[in-house]
Amino acid sequence: MKRGWQFAINEKKPLDLNFEKRLNAIVARDTAAFPGYLRIGSGGVATYRGEFEPPMIEKGQEQEYLKQLLVSDRTATDKALTLMYHNMR
Repeated sequence: MKRGWQFAINEKKPLDLNFEKRLNAIVARDTAAFPGYLRIGSGGVATYRGEFEPPMIEKGQEQEYLKQLLVSDRTATDKALTLMYHNMR
């Protein structure tokens, strides 16, 4: 997390999907199967409501989501939290 934070505050390039993937490669390098890449496999998650199968990630949709979020009139804090929860999901 520390290295990811240092990368995020020191990087001079604008936030985009490639930036997020590079950040993920730093933060998840020892814990993820493929750090720095969008998830391409499927796999269910057991919840108290039953099995949840997350939808497949489409690069174009993710880029558009990020673009629309960044140009919205939300506060910076709201944008940051919305993006964090979107990415965690």
